[in-house]
Amino acid sequence: MNRKLENIEEKLLRYCEGTLNNEETKLVEDWISSDKKNEEIAKNIHELYWATDTLRVMNEVDVDRALRKTNRSLMKKKIGTVLLWTERIAAILFVPLLSAYLLQIKDKTEPAMMEIRTSPGMTTAFVLPDGTNVSLNSGSVIRYPSFFTDDKREVELLGEAYFDVTKNPDKRFIVKTCSNNRVEVLGTSFNMEAFPRDSILSTTLLEGKVKFYCDAGSIEMHPGEKIIYNINSSKANLVRTTGEVETAWKSGKIIFDNTPFDEALRMISKRFNVDFIVKNNRYKKDSFTGTFDTHNLEQVLGLFSISSKIRWRYMPTTKPENKRSVIEVY
Repeated sequence: MNRKLENIEEKLLRYCEGTLNNEETKLVEDWISSDKKNEEIAKNIHELYWATDTLRVMNEVDVDRALRKTNRSLMKKKIGTVLLWTERIAAILFVPLLSAYLLQIKDKTEPAMMEIRTSPGMTTAFVLPDGTNVSLNSGSVIRYPSFFTDDKREVELLGEAYFDVTKNPDKRFIVKTCSNNRVEVLGTSFNMEAFPRDSILSTTLLEGKVKFYCDAGSIEMHPGEKIIYNINSSKANLVRTTGEVETAWKSGKIIFDNTPFDEALRMISKRFNVDFIVKNNRYKKDSFTGTFDTHNLEQVLGLFSISSKIRWRYMPTTKPENKRSVIEVY
């Protein structure tokens, strides 16, 4: 690999990051516009950048070493130019490529919609175009524009995410759900859970102030408060919380704090991608307290069996396309 290509690759990443000076920016933009292949390369790199927490990773990686190592292995293969460049940059980032689509480079006037999703049992963290930090929980999806326009920053959430919103008084930050409920903020930290399969939405506020909008109207929240909203009944319940239970998933934990049986099963279901069928209502009066981190599903349910004498078993799935396990509690 010659030095010129190394410089271009590094500058392309800095270009996406927005840290090039005017002279370097013109150099990159001239290079992009000089050839259709260059434009395609830039789009692929732009996709990788926005789909990952690039700033954090680049601070931790020896770029030159990664490029040299990747080049040695890739040059042994006969692959196209665009694929070669994309794999080089993916190697620099040292992170999995997340689901993103319809991306465009900076000189476009209309934002493209992007999507990031997590597989069951996995979480991820990334940065939105405005600098807002997002942690996305297992089995969740977030959609957002490649850059924000007008007087709002709007994203769509299907699942659970924690937002540390960059403050901007001129642009409201809005999180919409599949049921058309939404939360609006200017700059704050909060957790929101809105899985399409659930009839319950919840928002937990850690810092700042938010407004929760639902069919019944709007509710202003303050730090240490949690809204639990029932979509079917259109009723909202505001409770006090430390936020520890609601955000434990960010560090790979499940925390029960006198948690009712039904809610405990829902939390386990979310963590381990499993559905429960409860055949014995006597467990509904039980509640649980404890912390689980490295425990697998069988270990968690085994401890439940000890404390509440519950009995459970795996059930055969009748739908081959259903990738979720089914457990009967009897």
